[in-house]
Amino acid sequence: MSQNNLEVIGGEKMYGDEVKKLTYIVKNVGFKHNGVTIYCDSAIRKIKEGIVEGFGHIYIFQQDTFTLSGGEYLLYEEATKTATVTGKEVILNDAEMTLVTTALQYNTANQIGSYHNKANILSGENTLKSKHGYYQRRTNVFNFKQDVVLTSPEYVMYCDTLDYFAATKTAYFQGPTRIVSKENTIKCNYGWYNTATEKAQFSKEAVLMSDSTALSADSLLYDKKKGIGNAFGNIRMYDSSNQIEVYGQKGLYLVKSKETIITDNPLAIQYIDNDTMYVMADTFYYVNDSLKRELQAYPGTMISQKEFQGKCDSMIYRFNDSTISLYGQPILWNKNNQITGDTMHIALKNKKMHSLTVMDNAFLASELKPNTFNQIAGKTMFNKFNNNELVSVLVDGNAESIYYMRNNETDSAEYTGVNKVVCGKMKINFDSAKVDDICFYSKPESKMYPVNQFPESEKHLKGLNWQVSNKPVIAQFLERKKHRNQLSTPKSVVHKQSSKKVKSKK
Repeated sequence: MSQNNLEVIGGEKMYGDEVKKLTYIVKNVGFKHNGVTIYCDSAIRKIKEGIVEGFGHIYIFQQDTFTLSGGEYLLYEEATKTATVTGKEVILNDAEMTLVTTALQYNTANQIGSYHNKANILSGENTLKSKHGYYQRRTNVFNFKQDVVLTSPEYVMYCDTLDYFAATKTAYFQGPTRIVSKENTIKCNYGWYNTATEKAQFSKEAVLMSDSTALSADSLLYDKKKGIGNAFGNIRMYDSSNQIEVYGQKGLYLVKSKETIITDNPLAIQYIDNDTMYVMADTFYYVNDSLKRELQAYPGTMISQKEFQGKCDSMIYRFNDSTISLYGQPILWNKNNQITGDTMHIALKNKKMHSLTVMDNAFLASELKPNTFNQIAGKTMFNKFNNNELVSVLVDGNAESIYYMRNNETDSAEYTGVNKVVCGKMKINFDSAKVDDICFYSKPESKMYPVNQFPESEKHLKGLNWQVSNKPVIAQFLERKKHRNQLSTPKSVVHKQSSKKVKSKK
């Protein structure tokens, strides 16, 4: 008998209806067709239609290929070699997976199965559920649709549409997708995930969330085993615990150490009550764990807040103790004051400037009119602020000052004299940004001059470099934020990110 013809190989009783072209077979029924064997409790073969209906304990198999079992009803079409099996628990097994559902259609010739009434699939340590699905056994490809849930020992994936290649253990998904693991949650609308290597790519509104931090980008590459994520294009990292967000075009995220490096036109914004702090640099390094929470910016750092602006080579903002350190020729502007030195340490209180320590070559200058400055210089300078306004300056070591005096403190009053002082230590108190009193210590030497007799050569203390034209303006920061979405997204899949960090200088 030809393999393409249906062969009856079992049955205790068999009788036919010649008029209706029907054959009835009962008890221990067996068929063979196209290399596939079918067993059931009883069957009706409709010869004219080329159909076999089977009832009870359906069992279909092909040697070393697949088994289909557990159903209570079978409809088998001889021409298409398609079996439709229904029952409380229909099970399809092969070397790669086990599929369990209540209704399955399976073509034994091309070995493609489909279901539309939910199914559970077990492949290795991974299980998958969906409402609709297609299975191509020869290529070991699954296509899933609606209410898709992929579960592994390390994570759970929820999505709308998923194509799973069992041979490579790679899932391709589209539509709203969410991947939940112990370390983080990932959301996107398109991407792939290799369940063996645990490498993945996410795009279309991709976001990686861990604790209080969320990192979004046009595209995310993620290596779960190494705990490394690479982000490309329109990056936004937001940390709700510090109310700070960082933008850029390239990023590197280290899951275990909770470190993030963002480059390519980065911008940081921290929201402070009714104020906002902006930071720009070439590179941002951000870490947020229980022991260390800080933002490093380098090089070419610029800072702007309502009451002060600054520039330096590198900056460290430590959130744990609310301090900001500036390194590499730092400059700060506060209203009409310019402060310079080798290193600066800012202490914040309620997210506002509370104190400023300037280490080595400290200099404070206040412009009174073009080329006329009140000046304070020394080795170390301790500045106190109230509501971001300078209230006192203490200079310790090699203290010098030039102070212009008026008959009264009205803005229209003329300057009448100049006091130039050199001493070991001095303290200046301010009231409404104007000098209130000055105390000199350690052998002060003072010279008083009428304004019109103050020598030109004495007007500037050594180290004065008025740079107000370099003061950052808010428009620079807003422009970078405005155009971040207009920057092109890199096409490269893998980018090496610098892991250089700013080291604190004692």
